[in-house]
This record gives sequence, C-alpha cells and structure tokens, in this order.
Amino acid sequence: MSPLWRDRHVAVLAPDRVALVRRRRGWPGPFDLKLDAPWQGEPSAAAEALAGLLQQPEIGGGELRLLVSSHFVRYVLVPWRAEVGTPEEFAAYAGICCDQTYGEDAGRRLRAAPEKAGSPRLAASLDGALLGALTQVAAASRLRLVSVQPYLAAAYNRLAGALPRDDFIFVLAEPSRYGLLAARQGRWCSVRAGTGEDQPHALAALIEREARLLGLPDDGMLPVFVHAPRQARLQLPDCLGVTPQTLGLPIPAALAPVADPLLTMAMTVA
Repeated sequence: MSPLWRDRHVAVLAPDRVALVRRRRGWPGPFDLKLDAPWQGEPSAAAEALAGLLQQPEIGGGELRLLVSSHFVRYVLVPWRAEVGTPEEFAAYAGICCDQTYGEDAGRRLRAAPEKAGSPRLAASLDGALLGALTQVAAASRLRLVSVQPYLAAAYNRLAGALPRDDFIFVLAEPSRYGLLAARQGRWCSVRAGTGEDQPHALAALIEREARLLGLPDDGMLPVFVHAPRQARLQLPDCLGVTPQTLGLPIPAALAPVADPLLTMAMTVA
C-alpha cells in the first residue's frame, strides 16, 4: 500500500503525559483524533501509558512515529576526526564523546545525524531499556513503527526552512525543558538541553549565556529563533542587541478545541 493511503499516527512522550495524534490517509489527510494519558514514576510508565492509548478501539492500522521529549534524551556534539572512517569506528568514537560528557552507560542507544566531511555531527542517546519497551509496545499494536525521533531534531528539521543556513541560535522551549542548537559558518558549534521554563526573561538569559559560552563578540550576536509549543506568540526581549524571532506551527482546525503543547509537538512530524 502506498504511504499516501496509510493513516499516520504520532505518539508524543512528554515528562508527565503521552499523547497520540492521528492523520487520516490521503495527502494532505485530515487530523481527526487526539488521545492522551498521564504517567508518573519510572520512564517505563510512559511506555505503559502509550500501550493503553494504542489499544483503544478507534486505533486501526497505519504507521506510528514516536516523538521523544528532551526529558528522555541526551545530546552531544561529536567533533570531526579524519581518522574515523567506518560506521563502526564512528559509533565507538561517538560513544566515547558521550561517555566524556555524561559518564559511561552501556545501556544507552546512540544515533548521529549525517553531515558533510569536516563538520561536527549531532548525536542523541536514549535509554536502551526505554527504547526496547517502546518498541515492544508498538509491536503489540496494530501500527507499524517507522521512526523514533528526538523532539529537538524533529523541530529543527521541521522549521529549518525559516532559519539562515550559516549562523544562528535555535531554541526549543518545552513547558519545562529546553533544547538549544547553535551554528556558525554552516557548522554545528553547540547543542544543549536541560530544565527550564518557557518564559521570556528565562529564555533570554539562557540565550545570552550561550552567546558568552560561544565567545561571541559584543557586536557579533547570532540571529536567534525560538519555538515554544505552549506559546505561539511568545515574545522575548532583545538578547545582546538582537531581537529573537518566534517560529510557530499551524494547528489543524479540527483539533483546535483540544490544542495543547503535545499537539503542537506532534505537528513537527505529522
């Protein structure tokens, strides 16, 4: 069956809730369903909450994409090294970089985005036990799992067309987490994630701190772009002389009455 004729489902794993959004077959198919459930405790509880949503009688066949909050993901920038040639060598090298940043963890699963030769690469790691539980939950459903995506990467890919190609700071402001990407001369130079509020002055302070860590001169601040799924009209004060630009995503009219941050998060891959 053509992908155009399969229902597409996006499951969003957030720090305290799981949501499931469906887009009906066809292109562009209508959005006609949003379910959500709370969870608390160990991350495995998030997989259990997702299992309950996937077993709802209104969920038929189709594809499933998992979108994972930065709450569950660790990011690292892997520097370029010419002597690292094979995929196996790169996997080992990226693992060492992650160990140096976060400590050793034999259970994590690490993936890196492709880049041109000579450029650093962004890598993201997810707990292997959680990934295994999510995979089993999907396999027990009527849906076919096609991807597991970190929210920071998915949001950047969805909004990259609105960003300059060479120099920028991109901030993703979840309700209780943030992710930040910075690029200079067309190459990644920073990736960070942590706890933080999606409030104007808190985000401005975060951006200015990043600029200082990057060693930017007083007159060399990069363009700044912010996406906040809870605040489509978020306005930030100037950051070292630059006014941040807010990037939003349109909410489908059919789901507007139940719009919330998790729905906006789902829009990045739906």
